[in-house]
Amino acid sequence: MPIPSPFKVLIVALFFILSNGLLSPAVLAAGSKTPYQCYLSTKVNSADNAYIKYYSLSLDNPYLADEQTVALQRRIDDGASDNEQALYWLARYNIEQAEGRTEIDIAFFIEQLELIAKRSGEAWIHAEIMFLDALALMEQREYALAQVKLESVKLSAEQMGYQILLARSLKWLANIDVERSNYHEALDKYQQAYEIFSARSDDQQLARLLSNISSVYINMEEWDIASQYSQRAFERYGKSALNNAYIAAILHINAGVIDKFLGNEAQRKFHVDKAVKLSAKTRSIRIKTIALVNLSAYYLDRGDEPAAMNAAERCLSMARRFGGKNGITVANCHESLSEAFYSSQRTEQALYYAKMALSVYEANHFQHRMIYLYELMAKIYESVGDYQQALAYYKKYSDLGKSYLFDIRRKELFDMQERYDTHVKEKEIQLLKAENALTNSRLAEKKASENMLKLGTALIIILLYWLYRRYSMLNKDKQVLERSNAQLVTQSNKDPLTMLHNRRFLERWLKEPPVADYCHGGLVVVIDIDHFKQFNDHYGHNVGDEVLVEMAKRLKSVVRHQDVVVRWGGEEFIMVVACRESESERLLQRILRQITGTEFMLSCGDYPVTVSMGGIFTPSAKQLSQDWVSLLIEADRALYQVKASGRNGYRLSTCSTSS
Repeated sequence: MPIPSPFKVLIVALFFILSNGLLSPAVLAAGSKTPYQCYLSTKVNSADNAYIKYYSLSLDNPYLADEQTVALQRRIDDGASDNEQALYWLARYNIEQAEGRTEIDIAFFIEQLELIAKRSGEAWIHAEIMFLDALALMEQREYALAQVKLESVKLSAEQMGYQILLARSLKWLANIDVERSNYHEALDKYQQAYEIFSARSDDQQLARLLSNISSVYINMEEWDIASQYSQRAFERYGKSALNNAYIAAILHINAGVIDKFLGNEAQRKFHVDKAVKLSAKTRSIRIKTIALVNLSAYYLDRGDEPAAMNAAERCLSMARRFGGKNGITVANCHESLSEAFYSSQRTEQALYYAKMALSVYEANHFQHRMIYLYELMAKIYESVGDYQQALAYYKKYSDLGKSYLFDIRRKELFDMQERYDTHVKEKEIQLLKAENALTNSRLAEKKASENMLKLGTALIIILLYWLYRRYSMLNKDKQVLERSNAQLVTQSNKDPLTMLHNRRFLERWLKEPPVADYCHGGLVVVIDIDHFKQFNDHYGHNVGDEVLVEMAKRLKSVVRHQDVVVRWGGEEFIMVVACRESESERLLQRILRQITGTEFMLSCGDYPVTVSMGGIFTPSAKQLSQDWVSLLIEADRALYQVKASGRNGYRLSTCSTSS
């Protein structure tokens, strides 16, 4: 490569500096930090790290963050640290939780995080994985198990000094306390979390926290106070330009409930509709079912029993499929169905669903729902003339209601008003002062920009001279760098465990497959190790790795130099083998014999390993390249037919792949 003239160097350097804003006041100043930079910046190469920003943005605005996914994936492929990779997969998890794209398996993201945590030994990654496990349990209403994990996360975060994770665990522990009516404990945790979030200006967490407090007042039927906190949550959300369907859905759910009891029907309809629409965008079954319960209640209050019944049945259908083992989500939908049947004067069905819901609430000690069901069942019995049963349930309603809605409520309200509201107002004042200070700082920054420009001009001249000298020296190292780059390309195309080619290599190979080698066609084979998870679960991941390595050796022993063997991911492999169509069946048989003919010699003993295989023949290299996706789908479909038939076999697809 010829060395450019000094004039060209000057133009290139000047363009680079101006286009990247190196002289702008914003760059010369310290720059704004995300709430997560304080701790995580110690784990990556720079405080202004793209992966930290991507992770933070995935919480505030997952849809905007998703636009950066492809670019950051390329950077991952080109080489990134374990901590940067962990941030990338955490952000992908957050994005998919908000996007709600069911075709994407978020369990894969957790698997990637677990691999990174195991490889790196980083405590913060282990803690984040445990936190995600706890949220999944919360989604299933498994509060006892979720509490155990959250307490462990809290302890780890304290030991590491990871303040934002500490605050997040405190907030969710407080949410569990609220579900159990332990308002004193919840209040203490909310206060601690609020301090941390406020100190780091974490707007999305502050909006969620204010909404959580609103829920506490909703439970205690203090609608005016609940409305105040709900409005503050919306203000925080709107002021910070957040865009997260999960957070917004929660805000609208609470606002709709509050408007019902304040008599704001027009506003209630707006919030209920928004909650249903937003919840549909998320993966959260809990949020979706709560939104449908509120929609059913709205229609009942409007006297539209069929629409209310439809919403409740949609809720129940979803809850039965995804609602968790303890039945709380299903019980919420049963409660809505009971109300709809009662309103339609179908008392037998109303009583049936009310009893089912009540049994779950009593088993889990959900007092605020038990109170409501006692009253509903009393009304149902009264409507059919069974006054003895009606009186018994009215007594339960009265006894529990007195304890819950009066004695506890008065005590809690006093403490909240004295301890929490004052604390929150002080924090809001501190935030306003901080915003004023930031405004003054920006004005001073603007004034200083003219001086910075003069200084920058002088720096450009010095920098350009240094760049010219430096470039002359670097040109001598060109050959060394090219050899190094060639080695990196080779490494990026290999699976480090099995030393087979990886998915990246196959994608590049398919762009220009060797036409001469595949002049008679080729066979695409998808291979999946049967019951591979048992090796990991029973003998550990080390034995699972031994199985993968031995599998790779046996697959390579079957093919020739022009054939391709790829580790596609996990326990799945792909082969592209040059052959005639008449040879396809025999080739699949030979592969199966090579794998299953002898037991695998593992460190824990000799074990038989079987596979399920799906194959499809393609007549030319051109079609292999053009129709790769459809070929892969058909081969994969054939594989799953083998799995459905009992595994340990192969199937050759007979589908046509012609364009």
